[in-house]
Amino acid sequence: MKRLVSLLLILAFTLGCNKDPDDPKPEFNKATLLSNISGEIILPSIAQFSADLNNLSAVYSQFSTDQTQANFVGVQEAIQTAYLTWQTVKIFDFGPIRTNGIKSAIGTYPSDTAVIASNIASGSYNLSSLSNADAIGLSALDYLFFKQGALNELQTNANYLTYAGDVIAKMVAEFAVVTNQWTTYKATFDASKGTSSTSAFSEFVNEFNRDFELAKNAKIGIPLGKQSLGIQLPEYIEARYSGISLDLLEESIRALQKVYNGVGFTSGVNGQGFDDYLVHLEKEQLDATIDNGFTAIINKTVSFTNTLEQEMAVNIPQLDVLYSLLQGHVIHIKTDMTSSFGVLITYQDNDGD
Repeated sequence: MKRLVSLLLILAFTLGCNKDPDDPKPEFNKATLLSNISGEIILPSIAQFSADLNNLSAVYSQFSTDQTQANFVGVQEAIQTAYLTWQTVKIFDFGPIRTNGIKSAIGTYPSDTAVIASNIASGSYNLSSLSNADAIGLSALDYLFFKQGALNELQTNANYLTYAGDVIAKMVAEFAVVTNQWTTYKATFDASKGTSSTSAFSEFVNEFNRDFELAKNAKIGIPLGKQSLGIQLPEYIEARYSGISLDLLEESIRALQKVYNGVGFTSGVNGQGFDDYLVHLEKEQLDATIDNGFTAIINKTVSFTNTLEQEMAVNIPQLDVLYSLLQGHVIHIKTDMTSSFGVLITYQDNDGD
């Protein structure tokens, strides 16, 4: 009996040692990743942004009835809150968000202030027309409520007051459609695990990268003059009138890092993300490089104490460091990460937002 047991142990050891080294590794369960992203990040961020817009509409209605300084500040605060939440929502420009053209309708900047002024003066406009594409959304509200003399304009110009309300109402109505459609689209998103250009996973990876590049180019590069031979273009600064452009950049990069790590928008729970996929592929070093890169960008962004426009006047060397960090990070997520996933980048580089 002892001899039989010994023979069985030897056989088991031999079989274990002779395991085919070329046996494929078990496939990563992308369905779990997609389900975590949609359930813990996308839907909660959409719900929060919808709540922010509804709150903005409510405080604006209160201001319209009682145009006090305190109520005016309440509207300003509601705009800034929604603007910050938008930094997470805009990452997911596929499915219902893309179908309904929400990113351009809400996030386009800078605004064409001449068109806005013309619309207000005439009192006649179609905010859904192409000619008004740069006269709507959060950037338009940044101008309408934060430019010099905004409160006086709202108090004395009925057309100005109406226009601001129409811009808010348009966002509320159009985003409500996205909120409803995403509850159905979630199942489609969760099940679309392939790497073809039309799969939800591929679109997700592409938009993740495109959003980062837009942060690099539109939020920092263009104002600094990186696409204009070093000539600064402060008129292209996002949220120039409120001065929160660096806050928006910080929130944008934080949102991307949380999505990368699969961290829940509301719960803060660390679920399945791109990081887990890279670790599964035995690319732990790349995972660490990407996560640390996001942190370095955030730390540099929060090191500035003034608005972006003020920093551009006195602190170009440090802004150049920030831009270099953003630029250097592109290769890690756009080239190294996407190639590891077997996803092809299909979007064209674009300097707008």
